[in-house]
Amino acid sequence: MSHVFFLEQMHLFITLLFPQIVLYLRMCLVYSAGATSTSQSLMDMQDDAPLIGCYVQSLLSNEASPYSATKGGEANPVHIYMDLLQQLLSAVGGIPVMYCLLEVVSVCPEKLTPNFVDKIDWIKGLMNTNKEDMRELAAQLYAVVVSTMSGNELRTAVQNLIKTTKDTHSPETQHGAILALGYMVGRYMNKSFTHDTSNSYQCVCLAGSFLDSESPLLTVAAVTALGEIGRNSVLLIPADGNGFTKLSLVDNLLARIPSGKETGKMKERAIQTLGFLPVGDGEFPHQKKILQGLMDSVEAKQVELQFTVGEALTNAAIGSCSGAARDVWTCTEDQYCPPDSKYNNDIVPWVLNSVLSKYISSPNPHVRQAACIWLLSLVKKLSHHKEIQSHLKEIQTAFISILSDPDELSQDVASKGLGMVYELGGEQDQQELVSTLVETLMTGKRAKHTVSEDTEVFRGESLGKAPDGQGLSTYKELCALASDLNQPDLVYKFMNLANHHAMWNSRKGAAFGFNIIAAKAGEQLAPFLPQLVPRLYRYQFDPNLAIRQAMTSIWDALVTDKTIVEKYFKEILQDVISSLTSNMWRVRESSCLALNDLIRGRQADEIIDRLSEIWETLFRVLDDIKESVRKAADLTLKTLSKVCVRMCESTGVTAQRTVAVLLPTLLDKGIISNVTEVRTLSIQTLVKISKTAGSRLKPHAPRLIPALLEALSVLEPQVLNYLSLRATEQEKSAMDAARLSAAKSSPMMETINMCLQHLDVSVLGELVPKLCDLLKSGIGLGTKGGCASVIVSLTVQCPQDLTPYSGKLMSALLNGINDRSSVIQKSFAFAIGHLVRTAKDGSVEKLLQKLNTWYLEKEEALYRSSCCLVVHAISHYSPDVLKAHAGVALPLAFLAMHQEPEEEKGESAEANLWSEVWQEHVPGSFGGIRLYMTELIAITQRALQSQSWKMKAQGAAAMATIAKQQTGSLVAPHLGMVLSALLQGLAGRTWAGKEELLKAVGSVVSKCSVELQKPAAGQPTLSEVLDLVLKECKKESLVYRMAALRSAADILESTQEDRFQEITDIVLPLIKKTSLETSASSPKHDDDDDDDEAKARELQTEVLLCAFETLGKTWPKTIQTQNQFQNEVCSLMCDRLKLSTWRVQLGVLRALKVFYQGYSMLKNLEDLAYEYHSFSPTENKSYSSVRTDALAVVELLLKRIEESDQWECLSERSRQQLQRSLATMETDSRPDLKDKAQTMRRKIQALP
Repeated sequence: MSHVFFLEQMHLFITLLFPQIVLYLRMCLVYSAGATSTSQSLMDMQDDAPLIGCYVQSLLSNEASPYSATKGGEANPVHIYMDLLQQLLSAVGGIPVMYCLLEVVSVCPEKLTPNFVDKIDWIKGLMNTNKEDMRELAAQLYAVVVSTMSGNELRTAVQNLIKTTKDTHSPETQHGAILALGYMVGRYMNKSFTHDTSNSYQCVCLAGSFLDSESPLLTVAAVTALGEIGRNSVLLIPADGNGFTKLSLVDNLLARIPSGKETGKMKERAIQTLGFLPVGDGEFPHQKKILQGLMDSVEAKQVELQFTVGEALTNAAIGSCSGAARDVWTCTEDQYCPPDSKYNNDIVPWVLNSVLSKYISSPNPHVRQAACIWLLSLVKKLSHHKEIQSHLKEIQTAFISILSDPDELSQDVASKGLGMVYELGGEQDQQELVSTLVETLMTGKRAKHTVSEDTEVFRGESLGKAPDGQGLSTYKELCALASDLNQPDLVYKFMNLANHHAMWNSRKGAAFGFNIIAAKAGEQLAPFLPQLVPRLYRYQFDPNLAIRQAMTSIWDALVTDKTIVEKYFKEILQDVISSLTSNMWRVRESSCLALNDLIRGRQADEIIDRLSEIWETLFRVLDDIKESVRKAADLTLKTLSKVCVRMCESTGVTAQRTVAVLLPTLLDKGIISNVTEVRTLSIQTLVKISKTAGSRLKPHAPRLIPALLEALSVLEPQVLNYLSLRATEQEKSAMDAARLSAAKSSPMMETINMCLQHLDVSVLGELVPKLCDLLKSGIGLGTKGGCASVIVSLTVQCPQDLTPYSGKLMSALLNGINDRSSVIQKSFAFAIGHLVRTAKDGSVEKLLQKLNTWYLEKEEALYRSSCCLVVHAISHYSPDVLKAHAGVALPLAFLAMHQEPEEEKGESAEANLWSEVWQEHVPGSFGGIRLYMTELIAITQRALQSQSWKMKAQGAAAMATIAKQQTGSLVAPHLGMVLSALLQGLAGRTWAGKEELLKAVGSVVSKCSVELQKPAAGQPTLSEVLDLVLKECKKESLVYRMAALRSAADILESTQEDRFQEITDIVLPLIKKTSLETSASSPKHDDDDDDDEAKARELQTEVLLCAFETLGKTWPKTIQTQNQFQNEVCSLMCDRLKLSTWRVQLGVLRALKVFYQGYSMLKNLEDLAYEYHSFSPTENKSYSSVRTDALAVVELLLKRIEESDQWECLSERSRQQLQRSLATMETDSRPDLKDKAQTMRRKIQALP
C-alpha cells in the first residue's frame, strides 16, 4: 500500500511540475526571439507568437529536410522542443503544454505540419478530452495541420469531421469537431487559391444548425466556428430570406447578448462573432444593424463584456480593413496590411458620431460607462484613422465629461482615453487639448445630462455621496500637480500612470497595453522628480481613496530608487509642513499622515531645524474643525513626541539642542493652549523629556519651572473655582486641600521635581525672580501651592546656594500669605517655616517684626491667622531659628495665646497653636514670663494702646496673666513696670475686656502690697492706684463697675486702707437702686420679653452680691469709721436678709460674717445681734446653704463674745431669740448643722 501511495504522490508531483518546466522553456524561447513578456496568460502569450515564428524560421532555415539531424549529430532544438511537448501531452497532458505545441506549429506551419500528417488520429484524440480548453486548442492544431493538405486528403478530413459532428453520443467529440471545422474552413478560405465553395457552404450550414442546440457547449462551439469563418472570408449563405441566412444569424447572436439565460462565455463569443462578420465580408449587408445592436445591448454589471463590445465595434466599424483579419500566429496588428479591395465597408464616422452624440451623453450611467469603453477602444485600435484624428477635441470633451461620473472605472477609462488623445495630436492640437482639459478640471464644469423618467439618479452604492463634482477630485489634483510644475501637458502622463483600477489587470484591460504607456510616461516625467516627489509623497496619504490609489500608482511608476525619500527629504518636509495649514481639509489631513510617516525613525539632525515649526503647526491643526484632521494631527503629534523623547535620550550637543528647541514651544504654545488635547500631549511630552533629559534641563529650569507652575492652575477645571466660591468655609477648605493635593501629584509637579534635582547657584539667580513674580501675580490655587512646594524643595536641595535669595522669597511669600484660602495660607507658612533656615538673621528679624506689626495693627482675622501659621511653622520646622529670635517671637506668641476665641472663626485652634509655640520654647510659664518680662510688658502695652477694643482686651488678659503668674515675686522695677502698664490701660473709656485690667490690678496690688509700701522710681503709690480704681467704680456699665468694685475690695482688704466713705458713696446707692428696681418689677410679663427680663434680674442679683461682698471686704478697722457706718450697714444687710432671694441672702450672710469679724465695738453688739436674730436665717427651711452660712455667723458672734468675755453685751432677749433659732436648727436634716446648733444652744444655756 505504501508503494502505491508513493506512486500516486509521484504522479501528482510530475503532473504539477512538468507544465511549469514547459512554461520555463517557452519563456526561454520568447527571450531568444527578442520578446520580454513574462505573462503566463494564453492571450498575452499569443502576442509574442509572430516574434517566435521569426526565430523558429531562422532555426529551421538551415535544414535540408524537415526532420534531419545536423552534421554534428545533434537534432534541431525546435524538433527537440516539439518531441518533448508531444511526449508530455501523451504522458501528462496539460493546457500549457498543448498551447506551446500549437504555438510552435502555427508559427511555421509549412515546415512543421508535415510531421503531424500521420498523427491526425492522435490530434483527434486530444480533441475528445474532457477539458473544454484542451479541446479548443487541439481543434486549432488539427485545423493548422489539415489546412495544409489538399485534394482527397482534405476532403476526407472534412467529411470525417462532418461525420463526427453528427455523433450525438459524445457532446465533447461533437464540440471538438465543430471547432475544428470552423478553424479549418476559416484558414482554408483565407488562402489565395480558389475556394471549395461546396464544402465551405456545407460546413457553414452545419455550424449554423447547432446555434439552436440544447447543449450550450455545442452552441458556443458553433458561434466560435461561424466567427472564425466570418473573420477569414464571406459566409456562403443568403443575406436574408428563409432558412439560415446572414440576417437570421445576426438576429440570433444579438438576441443572446441581453439574455439572462446565456453564460458570459456565450455572450462574449457572440459579440466577437458579430464583430468578425463585416471583417471577412466587405459587402456584409447588415453591418449597421450589427453595430446598432451591439450599442443597444448595454446592461448593468457587465463591465468586462463592454471591452469585448468595444473591440467588436472597432472591427465591425472598419470592416475588411480590420487587423482581426490577419493570422494572429504569424502577423502582428501593426504589421498587418489589408489587401486591396474594391469594397470599402469602413463606417467609422457613423459609429463615432453615434457614440459621441447619443451614448456618451446618455442619462444612464451604465450606457455612459460602456460608451466610454467603446470610445477608448476606437481610439486605441484606430489611432491613425483620419476620422479619429479629425475629432480629437470632441473625443477629449467626451472623455472629460465622463471624469465627473461617480463610478471609478468610468473615470479611469476616461483618464486613459485623455492620455491617448493627447499623444495622437500635433503640437498645436496638444496645446488646445491641454488648455481645455485644465480649464475643465480646475473650474469643475460638468456635462449636463438630461434627466428623464428612466434616468438612474443614484447608482449602486453611490447613494449618499456628494453630487458636487467630487468625482473630479483625483483629476483636479493631477491637474494641479502638473500646473505646479508649469507643465500642464504632464496631466496626461499622470493619467497614464494612475492605473489604480483592478480592471486594467484583467485580460480585457491588459489588452490595451497601458503598462507600456505608463512606462513611457514615467521616463518622460523623470526630469521633474525634484518637483514631483514632495507632492506625490503627500498624495499617497490622501483621505480620498481614488486619489490615494492614483497617486500611489504614479509613485510606484516613477520612484524606483529606494533612497528617493532620503534624497529629497528636505523638499518633502517643506511641502508637508506648508500644506498642514492649507484651506482644504483633505490636504491638511494627508499632510499630517505624510508627516507621521516621514518623521518616524528619523535622526535629530534631520528635523531639528524645523522641529519648533512642526510642533506649533500641528498644535493648530489639532484644533481643526474636521474630526478626521484632528485625529490625523493627534496621531502625528504622538509620533513626533516619541521621536523627540528618543532624541533627548541621546548624549551630546544634539540632545541639548533638541531640548533647547523643544521646551520653548511646549511651554509657550502647548501647556497654555485652550485646546485640551494640546495641553495633555504637551504635558505628557514634558514629563517624558524630563525623565530622559536629566541634567540637560538645568539651563532651561528658569523657564520650565515657572511655566509648569502656571499650568497647574491653567489646566485645572474652572468649575472647581466656581464651586469653591459657593461652598462654606469648611467645604472650601476641604475642597482646596484636595485640589492642592491633586496639583502636587500631577505630571507637571513630577516634572518640576525632576528639574529641581539638577539645580545649582548658576540658575537660581534667574529662577528666583520669576518665582517671586509668580507668587505675587499667580491667581490659581495650584500655582500658589506649587510655588510654595518648590521653595521647600529648594531649601532641601540647595540650602547654601539659596541664602542670597531667601529674603526675596520670604518677602514674596509674606505678601501672598493673606490669601482667602486657608490652604494657601498654610502652604505659604509651611514654605516660610523651611525658608528661614537658609535666610539671614536680618531677614528673619524683619519677618518677625512685620508679623508683630500685622498682629497688633491689622484688625482683619486673616492677618492674625497668617501670623499664627507662620510663627507656628517656624517653631515646628526651624526651632533653632525661632530660639535665636525668641525675644521677638515669643512675646507675640504670649500675647496671641490670650486671644478671646470665636469658635466659628477657628480662633480657638489659633490660640492653641500660639500656646504650643510658647510652651515649646519657655522653661515653664513662670520662668518664661520672668525671662521675657520686658518684652512681654512692651508688647502688652502696645496692645493696650491699640485702636482695636478686641486687642485692648487681649492685652489686658495677657497683662493679667503676667500679674497672676508673677504675683508675690514682683519687685522693682518689674512691679512698677507692670503696675504702670495696667494703670495706663485703665485710663479712658470702657471697652469689652477692660475688666481683665481691673482684675490684674487687684491681683498685683493685693499680692504685692508690702513692696508697694516701699518707694521706687517709676512705681505708682498705693493711693494713686486706689484713686484710679475707685474712679473706675463709678463707670456706668454695671458689669465693668462690678469688676472695679471687686478690684477695689481686694486692694482695700489686703492693704487695710480706710476708704469706706468712698465705697459707701458708690455701693449704698447702688444697693438701694437695685432694690427699688427689683421690687418695682412686675411678676408677669409677655413671653417675648421673658429672656431679657431674666437676664436683667440675673444682673441685678450679681450687682447686689458684688455690693455686699465689697461692703464686707472694705469694712474698715478704724473705730471711728465703724461707729459712723455700723448702724446703717447692719440695718441694710438685715433688711436684705428679709427681702432677698436665697442667693442674695448668702451674699449678705457672707458680708455680715466679714463685718462681725472686723467689728471692734462689742458693747454695741446687743442691738445688732437682736436685729439679726429678729429674722433668723437659721430658720430658712428651703435652702441648707443659707442655714449653714447663718449658723456660721451665729458661731462667729458667740466666738467673738467668748474671746472678749463680754457676755453681758448679749441681753436676755437676744439669748432667748438665739435659743429658739438654734432649737429649730436641732431638727435639721443635716447632722453637722444639727450637732453644731445643739452645742451652741447648750453653751448659751450655760451662761450665768
